[in-house]
Amino acid sequence: MPATDIFNDAFNQLVTKLQTIPNITVVNDPRNINPPCVFVDAPTIEMETNVVAKMNFNVRVIGSGPGDLKTLQTLLTLADKVRQLQIGLATLNPSITTIGALDYASYELAISTKIAP
Repeated sequence: MPATDIFNDAFNQLVTKLQTIPNITVVNDPRNINPPCVFVDAPTIEMETNVVAKMNFNVRVIGSGPGDLKTLQTLLTLADKVRQLQIGLATLNPSITTIGALDYASYELAISTKIAP
């Protein structure tokens, strides 16, 4: 049975919005990471009041290769598509994502949003 509280709803809304980007797989369960893809990790939550919260999402855009120029260009294009969604993208940081014993070039995107019931 899916969770339907305010935090899970905001998480699911972000995943759904990211899934509107054509030609990319968006996953929210680390067991399903299969590069190239976008992975939405667990958010941090800051309560501003008892009813207003700021949710900070760590979204990882994971490339299909090590760190060559072609992979970088693909990652930057994907990051720009996320920016175009106007969903509170704050920072983009290059990173390496290790899956099993393999390293993949990636970008960590910080997305923040405020929620209230």
